[in-house]
Order: sequence, then C-alpha cells, then structure tokens
Amino acid sequence: MRYAAALVDFDGTLADSMPWWLDLPRRTLEEAGIPEPEGFRRAIREVPMREIAVWMAAQYPELVRERTLEERWYAMMADSYRRRVTLKPGALELLSLFRGKGLTVAILSATKRPLLDVALERFGLFSRVDLVLTEEEAGSKRTSEPYALLAEKLGLAMPEMLLVEDAPRNIAAAADLGLGTVGVYDASMEAWQEELRRTADVYLPDFSDLSPVRGLLEKK
Repeated sequence: MRYAAALVDFDGTLADSMPWWLDLPRRTLEEAGIPEPEGFRRAIREVPMREIAVWMAAQYPELVRERTLEERWYAMMADSYRRRVTLKPGALELLSLFRGKGLTVAILSATKRPLLDVALERFGLFSRVDLVLTEEEAGSKRTSEPYALLAEKLGLAMPEMLLVEDAPRNIAAAADLGLGTVGVYDASMEAWQEELRRTADVYLPDFSDLSPVRGLLEKK
C-alpha cells in the first residue's frame, strides 16, 4: 500500500516560527514583573499555546485585561507572521516532493484558522497544498480525531497517510494509528530529539537532504 497523502504541520515544521510563539508567555510575565515559575520554559514547549494561555490566566488574573491572553498573543503573532517569520530552508522543496509523487498534501496545524491563513497567504502556500485543517476544526493531533477525519474525507486507510511533524507526541500518536511518520528537527523541541528519532520512520535534521523521504515514499 503506497502513501497517498502527506499531512504536514506548519509551525516548527515548515515555518521557523516557534521562537516567536515561545517568546509570548515569557514576555508577558516579564512585562508584568512576574517571576517565571520553576520549569516554565520547558513546560511551554510541551503543551499547545492555548493551554498555556488558560493556565497563565488562572494563575495570574491580573494579566487578563480587555482581551484574553490568547487573543492578545494571536494579534501579536499575526504581526510576526506578516513581517518576521520565515519558512525553513527547503520547506517548499518538501511540499513539491510530495506533490511530484502524486500525494494529496494537507496542512494540519494547531494554529487557529484566521491566524494560519495570514501565514499561508504570505508564503503562497495555498497553491502548493490541497487542503488546510486545524486542530480547532479537527481535534488534537495527540488523539485519533484529525487522522480519522482526514482518512474519511480523503477516502484513505490510516497507513496510506504520512504525518510530517516536529512534535514527538503527535508523531507517536500517528505512529500508533499506523500512519507513516517523518520527524522534523526544531530547536524548540531540542530536549525531545532522541524520542523523535526513535519514534519516526524518518528523521530530518533539516530539509537540505530529502533523500530519506524519497526512500520512504519509494519503499512503501
């Protein structure tokens, strides 16, 4: 059974955007004069940003003014996507490889649709992918929900789909369901690289050499 679809994460996988995301909670505490809790910098790498926003609002109610932390952070990230964030070198070549092999290419992202659309529009990715889906629409990538939804939508079995992702938990969830997996290095996940290497079918330290992905597609 050959792969028929590639489900590709955006932040930390295609886009070098995680430094901007991870700066938001740290900067919020600093500007409010609140010391960082022990283990804070590691913790914010392990859970989605919306969960961090909810936790911080509960712990520090004084941080919530006219808008929620999530709303404030998304407005700040929209500006970063428009002006500062870049794609990782070779990201477009990766997408072209999948399209060239005849795979349906879907962006599967944890970022909410309005913000994600800002980034995809700027980088011209709408014309390079077939489908865009967010966790808000489909469910967490740490569960079976988005993969089951895409399998039904595309008329595919789980083993016909390939997840490309920098987050080890998401890779592990997909692997447990029978999807193929490509783990992508991102500095924000430095502490979990060995786990990512062990779990993914293919591990890419960057996109300078895509031959391991070609080999995976041809071997299937």
